[in-house]
Amino acid sequence: MKLKTLAAASTASLAALALLTASGMALGTASMRREVMCLFNMVREVRSIMELEVHVLSHERENARVALTQRPEHAHARDAAEREVKRWMEELRANPVTADNAPAFSAAETEVERYLAAHAKAGGVAPPSTADLAASSREADGAYAALERLLSAKLEEAQVARARVDRVSRLSNAMSVAAVLALLAGTLATLWQIRRCLYRPLLALRAAIDRYGAGSHDARAPHGGLDELREIAVAFNEMAAALAEQRRKQLGILASVAHDLRNPLAALKLTVDRLRPDRPLPPEQQLRPMLARIGKEAARCDRMLTDLMDIARIEGGELELRSEVRDARELAREVVELYRPAATAHELGLSLPEGPVPLRCDPIRIEQVLNNLVANAIKYSPGGGAVQVAVAREGAEVTIAVSDRGVGIAREDQGRLFERYFRAPSSGRVAPGVGLGLWAAQRIAEAHGGRIEVTSAPGEGSTFTLHLPG
Repeated sequence: MKLKTLAAASTASLAALALLTASGMALGTASMRREVMCLFNMVREVRSIMELEVHVLSHERENARVALTQRPEHAHARDAAEREVKRWMEELRANPVTADNAPAFSAAETEVERYLAAHAKAGGVAPPSTADLAASSREADGAYAALERLLSAKLEEAQVARARVDRVSRLSNAMSVAAVLALLAGTLATLWQIRRCLYRPLLALRAAIDRYGAGSHDARAPHGGLDELREIAVAFNEMAAALAEQRRKQLGILASVAHDLRNPLAALKLTVDRLRPDRPLPPEQQLRPMLARIGKEAARCDRMLTDLMDIARIEGGELELRSEVRDARELAREVVELYRPAATAHELGLSLPEGPVPLRCDPIRIEQVLNNLVANAIKYSPGGGAVQVAVAREGAEVTIAVSDRGVGIAREDQGRLFERYFRAPSSGRVAPGVGLGLWAAQRIAEAHGGRIEVTSAPGEGSTFTLHLPG
């Protein structure tokens, strides 16, 4: 799993939980509001019914007082009560009527209208008779009883609505608790996933890096967690393995250099032992070859140390070029003449054009490259044979080719010849080495803007061609 996938999944999960929580709370709130509005309307209806009962009773009472006292203030109070009965009846009609209380409402409405109609038929203003009062009282009792039945129905309906409100409240509370628990569980799951896939692998990677920095070069990071962390762990392990291999090869280089230095140093020691101060010097005809050998072995040691220093400079990116214009023919001739006295078993040939071949380069570095190519041609032709050095100009390039008739190189190995520490199997069986000469030569050629190419076949020899811009 990638980091962005984990982040997206965690964010989406928490967002979905939050959305569900908000949706549930919104639905619960809407349902609660609906039930509360229903209760509010029922309260208004109950109030209207109770006001109707009060004003019906007040109307009947004032009507009786008018019959007994004939006083106008009671007539005015009766008329006011009648107006209130009509007003509250209109108020009750304006409230919603449910299917459950519709019959009771119709009966109450009919009884109230019948009571008012009976009072109006009796004259309304003239003092009512005893018979009218009795009829009005019966109609009032019927209207009051109908209103009581409607009130009871409304109260029962209010009890049902109250139960619904309680049920919605409990459900809303349960949903809120469940939502909080779900959010908490989602957060904990996200934190656990982050700890498992991100935090713990990071700690393991840091511990491996700390162990490696403390000197435990076999420390490796575990491959776990997110894809990015696994990629970092793989890269770290590959780097550690590459450094371990490089250390191993460097130890091999040191061992090889020590071995190569031991031979000239042993020769120097043997020669110097023959020139000890407590012994007479040999005759001149013996002394001169001994001094020549001392100079040759000292030059060999100096060349090996110079090569090591150049390799260190190349690896550190500190290779400096001191360019000047030189004749490529002279560079090739100097290298050939350098090796001619020592390569008595080989025929060193030189092919040069008639005219000068000017070349802007660092002559010391180019001679180092040619020394390496010629030395390899001699070294990997153990049976002797011709070694040819040819200088030519090809368009805008100057080429210096070194050819031999030695062991040759297999095609599958030619692509890796210029890799650091690589040695072809056929070469390793012929002569010792550490695989840095051609790598350094190629780096020097590239620093001049050129390259080295090779053509070879096993048993037929090789041709290494140095291409440089003219």
